[in-house]
Amino acid sequence: MFNRFALRTAAGITLLATAACGTIINGSKQNVSFASTPTGATVFVDNQQMGVTPVSLSLSRKDHHNVRMELAGFQPYEIKLTRGLSGWAFGNIIFGGIPGLAIDAITGGLYKLSPDAVEATLVSGTAMRTGDGLVVRVVLSADPSWEKIGQLEPVAGF
Repeated sequence: MFNRFALRTAAGITLLATAACGTIINGSKQNVSFASTPTGATVFVDNQQMGVTPVSLSLSRKDHHNVRMELAGFQPYEIKLTRGLSGWAFGNIIFGGIPGLAIDAITGGLYKLSPDAVEATLVSGTAMRTGDGLVVRVVLSADPSWEKIGQLEPVAGF
C-alpha cells in the first residue's frame, strides 16, 4: 500500500515538474531587436514609446504587437509582430499534458514572436494631402510594400 502511494506521489511530482515546458525553457517574454537605417528612430510598441534604435526589447509572448518606428524627416515604418506556436508546446503534449499546455497558454510560454528581429530602412520624404485625403507621391524607385493605384504616362513630344 505504501509503495503504491509513494509511486503515485513520485509520478505526480514528476508530472508537475515537467509540465509547462515552454514557460520553463522560454519564459513568458521574448527579446526582440529593433534596428533602423538611419539609426535613432523612436520605437513604439502597442502605441507605447519603448526606446530608440538600435534597441532590444523584452516583449510578452502571449500577445500580438503593433510596432511603429518614427524619425523626423522620414516616413513611419510599421510592422505587426505575430505570435506562433513554440516547438516547446510538443514537450507539453509528451510530458506535461493538459496542465502543462494550460500553464504555458496562460503565461505565454506556449508561443514565440515572429519576426524576432526587425530591421527597417526608413524612407525619407514628405506627403501632401489634398482635400479628399489622397496622398500623391513621386519617387524614382517605389517601396515594394506600397500599393500602386496608377502610373503617369509620358507626354508626347518630350
